[in-house]
Amino acid sequence: MQSQLAQNIVLSWLAGSRIIELKTVQVNDELKIPRPCIDATNVGYNVEWSQELKLSQSIEEYVAGSMLIEILRQADIPAGSKTFAGDTIYDMSVGYDLAGIRSPQVRDWMEKMRDASDIIEKLRAQIPPEFAHFRDINFNPRISNSITLSTFHGCPANEIERIVEFLLDELNIHTIIKMNPTLLGKETVEYLLYDVLGYHEVKVTKEAFDKDLQFDQALDICHRLGVLAARKGKKLGVKFSNTLVIRNHRSFFSDQDMYLSGAPLHVITLNLLKKFREAVGPDLPISFSAGVEQANFPDCVSQGFVPVTTCTDLLRPGGYGRLPGVRIILMIL
Repeated sequence: MQSQLAQNIVLSWLAGSRIIELKTVQVNDELKIPRPCIDATNVGYNVEWSQELKLSQSIEEYVAGSMLIEILRQADIPAGSKTFAGDTIYDMSVGYDLAGIRSPQVRDWMEKMRDASDIIEKLRAQIPPEFAHFRDINFNPRISNSITLSTFHGCPANEIERIVEFLLDELNIHTIIKMNPTLLGKETVEYLLYDVLGYHEVKVTKEAFDKDLQFDQALDICHRLGVLAARKGKKLGVKFSNTLVIRNHRSFFSDQDMYLSGAPLHVITLNLLKKFREAVGPDLPISFSAGVEQANFPDCVSQGFVPVTTCTDLLRPGGYGRLPGVRIILMIL
């Protein structure tokens, strides 16, 4: 949500973000998304999924964002950026099935994200005359060289594996698999929601747990794909977690189902991660995004999760202004 437009990407960077997972794109780029589609009054709920722009528009926003950040660095804004800002990593996010990801449109989009030379030249010419001296910057055409895979809820295990094989083998790109919280199992998720956290109004669906990737399947495909990644000289990682499908118990949306994020997902995902890490050991890279906020950010970092990203928290009052507090508390600790 916060990484769809160039100005959002720049604001994230100015507030301290250095690893930015770009909004998920897919072959179907003419979506009709209901309004409203996000409710972050307390717990996070949403009924949206991928980018609201066409593929051609999305890539221009992402390239423009990276160019603007480089301009700010060269201008030393904020002070010290030119020397101390560090690198910025832009992580692609693609979905949602093998046919869509292998389509010529999405494949071309991913290739352009790894060599955006033509788009950079187009945007370079749009830099206003009063900033013409920035047109001479040697902008890096490789915007991204990593992908986080987001699949449909209920995507079969063999299809997830084939998508990652395609990304590793044919595109030769670092790949992260976004996992669903349903891996923890319905009984455990309901125990955490009701008995531990008291979210009795949240109702999960049996079909979501039955159709989604199962825990043992996730372990198996991670092992096999890890071997392939090592052979290709690339990194395979996993991200925890996607949103949780629940029944719509509110009047805010008209859809039957909606997707849960925020505080309850944080607890569910940490419990899932404990189980997963015990099963796979310490070597598989793990990124974390589930109810991350200032209070729990240091604990997430201390667990070795890279990156740790936040989303729902930035929808609350203060928006991007909430991010500097995360850095401050890390410095204090």
